[in-house]
Amino acid sequence: MERADLFTAQFDEVSDNGRRRFMVATELREREADGSIPARAWFNGEEFELDAEDDDGITIYVRQL
Repeated sequence: MERADLFTAQFDEVSDNGRRRFMVATELREREADGSIPARAWFNGEEFELDAEDDDGITIYVRQL
């Protein structure tokens, strides 16, 4: 059995003007079958879009408020 290829996803919410940003949660997620990180993710029934990957290897998703 193969071990899942995981990444750490951080979910942030940001205001429309981008001045306020706060972290909602982080969790381990599985990559796509081809090894890529999904561009969209669902967390607590809401859709988040990929924003960036930071230097620590955390993939950051955002949702506009």
